[in-house]
Amino acid sequence: MLYVRDITQLPLLKTSKVKSGKDVLGNKKIEWVSVIESPVENFVRENEFVLTTGIGCHEDLDILLEFVKDVYDSGASALAIATGRYIFEIPDEIIQFAEERNFILIEIPWEIRFADIVHEVMRELNQIQQNDLKRSKDVHQNLIQMILDGKNIGEISSYVEEELGLPILILNEKGSPTAGSANPTKVFSIRNRLIRMHQDKKASQHPLHSKMKTISDEDSSLYHLSIQTNGVHEGEICVLTDLEYQLNQQDIHIIEHAMMASALWFSRNSVVTRAEMRLQNDFLLRLIKGESLSEEYKNAKAEQFQYNLNTDYDCIIGYPENLDSLMEKDHKKQSLKYNWLEKMIVYLKEELIFAAEAVKHQMLFAYEGNQIIIFLEVKKESSSDSVNHFLDLVERRLNHLFPSVTFSWGIGKYKEENQDFSHSFKKAKAALDMGRKQIGIGKRVNFDETRMNRLLLNLAINAEVKEIMAATILPLVEYDEKRDMDLINTFIGYNRNSGNVSQTARDLNLHRQSLLYRLRKIESLTGLSLVNPDDLFLLDFSIRVWSTGVIKREQINTDLSNIDGL
Repeated sequence: MLYVRDITQLPLLKTSKVKSGKDVLGNKKIEWVSVIESPVENFVRENEFVLTTGIGCHEDLDILLEFVKDVYDSGASALAIATGRYIFEIPDEIIQFAEERNFILIEIPWEIRFADIVHEVMRELNQIQQNDLKRSKDVHQNLIQMILDGKNIGEISSYVEEELGLPILILNEKGSPTAGSANPTKVFSIRNRLIRMHQDKKASQHPLHSKMKTISDEDSSLYHLSIQTNGVHEGEICVLTDLEYQLNQQDIHIIEHAMMASALWFSRNSVVTRAEMRLQNDFLLRLIKGESLSEEYKNAKAEQFQYNLNTDYDCIIGYPENLDSLMEKDHKKQSLKYNWLEKMIVYLKEELIFAAEAVKHQMLFAYEGNQIIIFLEVKKESSSDSVNHFLDLVERRLNHLFPSVTFSWGIGKYKEENQDFSHSFKKAKAALDMGRKQIGIGKRVNFDETRMNRLLLNLAINAEVKEIMAATILPLVEYDEKRDMDLINTFIGYNRNSGNVSQTARDLNLHRQSLLYRLRKIESLTGLSLVNPDDLFLLDFSIRVWSTGVIKREQINTDLSNIDGL
């Protein structure tokens, strides 16, 4: 920066005299130089070195004093008065006024041309500007190189602090400290006031401050800048200074370069994190699907991802239920139902890791479609409540993160005789489907605790049983799809009421004749009689297996050649 002392020491001004403000010559910076006469109005700006002949003031003390006051009130760095033509000597009253306010007054001999002074000041300013631009370019290039070299955010913040000579704190998108040596307690104390105010308490009119917010407490000032990439909030940079310190242009340029570098780092880190998560996800999904993988390949991937495949895991599958209503509330309408989980996956994983660490269990994590797939470590000392304790923590944290989303859970316990990921996953998936269809959403269902459904599922594994079930249920499924008559639920209600037509009609809120029509339609479509115990059992069994969700609609067709169960 250029200061008034630098100008007074120029050879051109060796005959000038500093009449007031000698103690602040080295503190008052100069950003521009101008020549002005009365009236001042709004023609003088902050940090301006002002030259005047005092024309129009003559020997009128009041007019001259008003002129000096206006220049002072404009925030000028100094006022240099040429004496010898219009003002022969600066009056004592003017000097006293300036001295009381630490305002710099300089007496310049009439022989020194203003043009020469302006030339010298501008030459100094231009030189400083060139030096600043070079330094700013160097800082910019160094930060870019650090990003290219893969430096971490801590190294970037240390470099910025060294260049600024000030402590900074870099926050991530959640507002958590990521790097920097500034006192977090102090930073958050001031920052929280800024957030509550929703405006800049000390809004600067300087154009370089347009993106920066500033607020102070009793002894410190905080300069705050948001980090964004493509309009997406990535984090914040907070610079902590003493109360009397003011950032100069070079400081601001460095902070803006730091903001750019931080945005690049956060963006790159996000891409790397998501890429690694996809690789982890693909590997675990291959294990879940029972693909034939060599031990060498599995061990290499397990080492890469720091997975322990030699321990036992229970499988938990979570499903977010009410995404349709959530999307309706999303004014931006950017998210589709089926990519919501992928957008939120980083946040979800953080919460799951926290819960797993809290219960002191290892955890593997994957996702597919809108399903969260968790493998939670089984320990010898683990109680039957370990999974529920884990899910209690998960639900509390997810409710805080996504308050409008409800999760349903299916649990597949580990069994020693089936030590693969695929088997416990299938049990958890079956438990999830059964719970959603038979109990309702937002519930937890443990496969091993549903004895009747376990029996049905084990029977359904038999290929011949699956064929009989599919042949029985398919006509009803196809008719319901075309006519939306809900014949399956009609039969469930009829069977639950032991064939009592009147009670069933009341439960289903149907007219008696409408119910009888549906029952005849069931008999005609299936070729079964609802008064024949064997036919009734077959239809009941088929619908029960169908209701477990073990066989999907897309898995059955008219030739029944596409059936595949657990």
